[in-house]
Amino acid sequence: MSQKIIFQQLFEPESSTYTYLIADPKTQQAALIDPVREMVGRDLKLIDELGLKLIYVLDTHIHADHITGAGELRKKTKAKTGVSQNAGVDCVDIQLKDGDQLTLGDKKIQVLATPGHTDTCLSFYFEDRVFTGDALLIRGTGRTDFQQGSAERLYDSVTKKLFTLPDETLLYPGHDYKGFTSSTIGTEKKHNSRLGGERSKADFIKIMSELKLAHPKKIQEAVPANLSCGYSQDGRLLNPSMNDGVPEVSAEEVRQVQGKVRLIDVRRADEFNGELGHIQGAELATLGPELIELLEKGDREQEIVFVCRSGGRSGVATAESLQMGYAHSANMVGGMLYWNECQFPVEKK
Repeated sequence: MSQKIIFQQLFEPESSTYTYLIADPKTQQAALIDPVREMVGRDLKLIDELGLKLIYVLDTHIHADHITGAGELRKKTKAKTGVSQNAGVDCVDIQLKDGDQLTLGDKKIQVLATPGHTDTCLSFYFEDRVFTGDALLIRGTGRTDFQQGSAERLYDSVTKKLFTLPDETLLYPGHDYKGFTSSTIGTEKKHNSRLGGERSKADFIKIMSELKLAHPKKIQEAVPANLSCGYSQDGRLLNPSMNDGVPEVSAEEVRQVQGKVRLIDVRRADEFNGELGHIQGAELATLGPELIELLEKGDREQEIVFVCRSGGRSGVATAESLQMGYAHSANMVGGMLYWNECQFPVEKK
């Protein structure tokens, strides 16, 4: 069965995170599971080399040890992002729940709710393999001492859901720290040090209560960012993409920080109030002397997003602002054309 799919296992060494690329070879439709923001370039290059079209970007849970690449990948590819509905993340495209199915060609990704490590944990069952995130690791499990974790719920998730899959099901975890790359459900049922060999729930709860692990190094940065699809919650745009030296952000990112950053629309007044409308809170400063005069009086540390019809003029404005010493300005890719395509609200006069 494995020959009927495209599959790549990718590794990020700082957090020991596995990212998985799965695809249907007929339609070339693909999904990425648990991407890491710093590795988005690698992932996009591989997708391009394989001639695939990214349809879904899925996170198994709200990660505490790395920032997801989901938002950046959506900006680059227009793929739909998905995470557990229990996470309460408004910026994702799909709020996933137990029993949902996502299609890649004629193949289906089955969503299994497997809470316990956190209350947002999902596993993804695809063809002959299951991607378990941090719920079930090779010879271990995820911890249960933060993010609404529960040893009791994790025991039930593994024994009553994952361990009911066929024994030959290939198991691919979200992390590994000992050099393993995969296992099988049958192997873990026998040899998992925390849950294997028909270990009792009471034994498992005792094991988990005695771990006394330090919190992940990036937890203070990662969790808030992952609750915003990899973007900040305090209005600071995280890691804008660069295009010919000009920082770029997507309409989706701007929508998330709307009201927290300064929006400057550099079109003419008739366009600003015309058919495409303008973003609520945006100020008009037409590209040219009017914009230069405005920028000369501005705060160079203020975060600014420039907007126009399609992204061309606002790209010029962004470059001009950088030359004038602005440290946190960016161009909104696609302009008001894409903003309207996303059906985000506009104002017109």
